[in-house]
Amino acid sequence: MTFLKSRTIIVWGYAAVLTAALSGLLITGTATSPDALPVFGVLAVMGMLVATLSRLGAAVQGGTLSVWLGPSLFRQVYPLAAIAKVNVVKVESPFAVGLRLLPDGWLYSLGGQDFTEVRLVGGRRVLIGFGEESGLPDALRRALRR
Repeated sequence: MTFLKSRTIIVWGYAAVLTAALSGLLITGTATSPDALPVFGVLAVMGMLVATLSRLGAAVQGGTLSVWLGPSLFRQVYPLAAIAKVNVVKVESPFAVGLRLLPDGWLYSLGGQDFTEVRLVGGRRVLIGFGEESGLPDALRRALRR
């Protein structure tokens, strides 16, 4: 079972900014200037951020939990046998966006406050930006009972 969450409004907003910046470079004729190289670097970084923060995905299948951002970037796979417990928690932080290394695990999020907390056998955890309404916690609990 696969779960996806998209940030289409933000992605289209950033895509519009990138398009406007590239169009401005082309219209003014500065696109071929060596002075435009730093601008292209900034636009490339912005483009990668847009691609990464465009979608959050999780899949429970084949005895594993897979979590990824964007077009399958930063994918991590956890065997269901390594999962000790699944909870739903609230994280009230404006910095809970993207991929974050936590002191005790990882956070995958596109924003929001409700997260599926996956506690691993060794004490580490994975916070996934899907709340109870997404169905991910229930799917994981059902898979763990099998």
